[in-house]
Amino acid sequence: MSRIMSTVYADVGTSELEFASPYHGLAELYRSGIVEPPVLQPILNIPRVVAQVFSDRPDELAPVGEHDVFTKVFGTLSPHEKHLHVSPTTHTIAQFRTVDFGMEDCELVIRLPGIHDRLESAEPFRLHANSAFDVFRLHAPKALEIRALSYATRPRAKEKVATVVPRAGEETAVARFPCAWSTLHTFEIACASGDGADSGCLVDVWSSQNTTWGVYMYQHQTI
Repeated sequence: MSRIMSTVYADVGTSELEFASPYHGLAELYRSGIVEPPVLQPILNIPRVVAQVFSDRPDELAPVGEHDVFTKVFGTLSPHEKHLHVSPTTHTIAQFRTVDFGMEDCELVIRLPGIHDRLESAEPFRLHANSAFDVFRLHAPKALEIRALSYATRPRAKEKVATVVPRAGEETAVARFPCAWSTLHTFEIACASGDGADSGCLVDVWSSQNTTWGVYMYQHQTI
């Protein structure tokens, strides 16, 4: 029985499976010139994973379900929330998968609420003035498994893409790059190098189903 469970019913996962394109023939159609592509506004891509890892606790796993609620009627409810939290010992990792056809020019941004903006989360928005953050692209060709993610196990950095100083009430552009359909793009946000534990570097904000604060990615039209 154990052999059957480990072979026939083995959990082989889906991370190695290719995403099949549903856009059959569209590229050829637009290249032919028979049909002109429509003008498309940029789309806002929400990260599939946002998680925190801790440099002072390298083996501690990333938090999961911090705002989950259990009810007797519906069981566990998981709010559609994302958390951007960066401090001298806390890094945020975000992974995106590009979507839609002909939108293969991507722009990473950080969006923070202003004093009059709506905050649905019970958590406060915190930002220390003039905090500077380094943003790194990580080598992560597969979907991240958040339940196994820690500072020690996070993907290695490929390059630093920017250092930014985001402001409350503003959207800060981080980097713009080509992004083929269905590809994964993974970033780590940390306090800028040279900012020690007493630097005061801090950003801490939650998004919700109806608000878009934190780290996001625009996809711009390429057809």
